Amino acid sequence: MTEIIKLLAVIAVIIFLIRKKWNLGYIILLASLLLGLLFGLNPKEMGINFLQAIMDPVTIKLIGIIVLVLLLSSILKRIESLKDIVDSLQKLVKDHRLILAFIPSFLGLLPMPAGAMFSAPMVDEVGGRMGLVAEEKTFVNYWFRHIWEFVWPLYPSIILLSALLGVEVREIIMVQFPISLVALIWGLIWEQRYLKRDGTSDKRGEFGLNLKKLFLSTWPILLVIFLVIIIKIDLLISLILVILSLVLLNRAKMKTEVIMEIIKKDIPLNTVVLIIGIMIFKRILETTGAIMVIPGFFAELGVHPLVILFSIPFLIGMLTGITSAIVGIGFPVLLPFIVTRGEVNLNYAMFAFVGGYMGHMLSPMHLCLVVTNDYFKADVGKIYKMLILPLIIISLSALILVIVRT
Repeated sequence: MTEIIKLLAVIAVIIFLIRKKWNLGYIILLASLLLGLLFGLNPKEMGINFLQAIMDPVTIKLIGIIVLVLLLSSILKRIESLKDIVDSLQKLVKDHRLILAFIPSFLGLLPMPAGAMFSAPMVDEVGGRMGLVAEEKTFVNYWFRHIWEFVWPLYPSIILLSALLGVEVREIIMVQFPISLVALIWGLIWEQRYLKRDGTSDKRGEFGLNLKKLFLSTWPILLVIFLVIIIKIDLLISLILVILSLVLLNRAKMKTEVIMEIIKKDIPLNTVVLIIGIMIFKRILETTGAIMVIPGFFAELGVHPLVILFSIPFLIGMLTGITSAIVGIGFPVLLPFIVTRGEVNLNYAMFAFVGGYMGHMLSPMHLCLVVTNDYFKADVGKIYKMLILPLIIISLSALILVIVRT
């Protein structure tokens, strides 16, 4: 009982500091230090564990991948690929409902803080032509932006989950793909039911030219998909190849000083600190044995493992609104439920991930929700009412998958 009180004290400190709006990376570093002290690590042991976690090849690779993802997003923005996507779509697709779904879902392939703000002006333009109210625009932009969170290999949460579980990204994708499919289908059903079809489209320009323009603006993202999922090249190598190709093909816009400016402005040090903090926290949990306290405690209470797997990430998601925090804080604690006898149960991991997803989609801390709602001046209460049912459907779908597969 003493050990569980210590662990709960660390979690309470994390929650308290999150509410005080401290930097999440520094919160986790401080929590790692507190955890080690409470579980009897001396300063020398603490220093060794911190250093080993930082120098771990998994940590170094993880930092490299996430930095490259941010770099790719910034380069695509600088060369105006995203603007070309919208222009070509408006000349190719007749039904504006499909354009509405495509814009945020495609831009959702580019992970970035408050990324829904990036697609909001485009959704506003198309939605305005259809006569949509603020809440409808907000829901479409917010919902479709996040349908790929379960499977997209560029999302830091998926990369981090892969590292924590010690499995390949594509294994996670295969298990969680049905959930993304449910999210996509529900979004399209909602559009068909509540939004009127608008058959007017911009006919200027030839079909072939606009199709070419669409391909030329989307090929970097498509190439990442092809290299990682089809060719099965390591994600780090794939990102390097795509970024180098982009820079070489856009030498006029991507001069050395421009790239240095992007690195300084668009790749925050806080992101690197967050990754390091998460990997240190995981190592301290394992070294002290604190991670093994959780299963025994809940077993004594008679709480079903699925309830624990769903509720802990849900609460972290509600508190932070950040999927990386859900994985980084919640999954190290949940590892005894997910990894049994040396084998990873990816279905349990998927169910925990869905719990976190539901929490972060409803979180008032979620930047995408905050900026989208503010941009469209929507009624946040109405947005929550629109979100509840589809999120419950996704959660039930995940539960059914776990029951059927295990």
